[in-house]
Amino acid sequence: MKTITDIEGVFADGCHCGIKAEEKLDLAYISVPNAVAVAGVFTQNQFVAPSVVFTRQRVQNDTLRHILVNSGNANVGNGEVGDLANLDIAREGANLFACSIDDVGVASTGKIAKKIDLDPFKKGVSVFESRGFQRNGSAAAQAILTTDLVSKEVFVSREIGGQVISVAGIGKGSGMIKPDMATTLSYFATDIDITHLPLQTIFRRASDRSLNMVSVDNDTSTSDMSILFATGAKKIWLTPKNLAEFEALVTEAMQEMAKMIARDGEGARCLVEVAVSGAASEMDARTVALNVVNSPLVKTAIHGADPNWGRILAAACKNPRVRLNPDTIELKLNGILLFANGEQVGANHTQLVAELKKDTIVLALELNSGAASASAWGCDLGYGYIDINVTYT
Repeated sequence: MKTITDIEGVFADGCHCGIKAEEKLDLAYISVPNAVAVAGVFTQNQFVAPSVVFTRQRVQNDTLRHILVNSGNANVGNGEVGDLANLDIAREGANLFACSIDDVGVASTGKIAKKIDLDPFKKGVSVFESRGFQRNGSAAAQAILTTDLVSKEVFVSREIGGQVISVAGIGKGSGMIKPDMATTLSYFATDIDITHLPLQTIFRRASDRSLNMVSVDNDTSTSDMSILFATGAKKIWLTPKNLAEFEALVTEAMQEMAKMIARDGEGARCLVEVAVSGAASEMDARTVALNVVNSPLVKTAIHGADPNWGRILAAACKNPRVRLNPDTIELKLNGILLFANGEQVGANHTQLVAELKKDTIVLALELNSGAASASAWGCDLGYGYIDINVTYT
């Protein structure tokens, strides 16, 4: 499987340095030394990690070219000590990459208010120095995981403007996942030649149709960010058509990442996709999709394979600002029609139970109120989520 370092000019690696007590990879870097542009979106939580403040400024200045990512310590709630530690980590990165500190970002994920120890970071940087620059994206993907059960890597390509353009990424996310501008740690790279402002615009819009449409537990993390580096290796005319096709490619990559995050939700048994069509506006479609995917009643019914479709419609219609008529809605579960023309359809109960036991559940809502559409991704909610989170500290 291809990974982020299969894009020429992108380097990455991961190691175990002792941030986590167990023998797992816990420190990674992504380096794009000759990047021509960078874009990013960041958590909107106000209880925010210093790494977010620090890295966000470098994205805004379009100077970010390298980032150190740890999994195991969120470095949130540590006061001035945490701020200074974040700066020290960035300095370690600047030494590693032989660059200005303005070119270095920091990302931290893990336990909140855990005292931060710089010695493991220094050890990890020494390991990276001894290896030299690596193109080991899969190790970096492993090193950024926390409660995730699987690593998450995407790679997509498409011919645009006479060149094959690629977008690749690695990510993490399992709990504390709610749509609010990032809600995960994820890092993408593309080989297109582009400047910061159009890249940022495209990345933000793609985020709204992907990472901001995934939800596991309706909680927004303190530390999350998503970054896109452009290497500039593939030069094409940035016509409106080419830019639209590139945006579609970025969106595709990010939606694949969103699905991976939802499927690996803490304690999850299945991926839930809510596909809304026929809405009066995209905002209406997004609202309906998120209301359904966020509903604890819907999520627990799916976990128990209970075809209680009334919960789905109640969640879909609960926002009075959304323009819809319940009598015109059609609801399908994995292609099986459940509701139409204002009343239930005689779907086979046994068949529905069997569908709900599958590892992918698609809830399709045709609103018949317009031409807009949107999709959201989530998972079921069961005992596994509780087991993980009552013992996390």
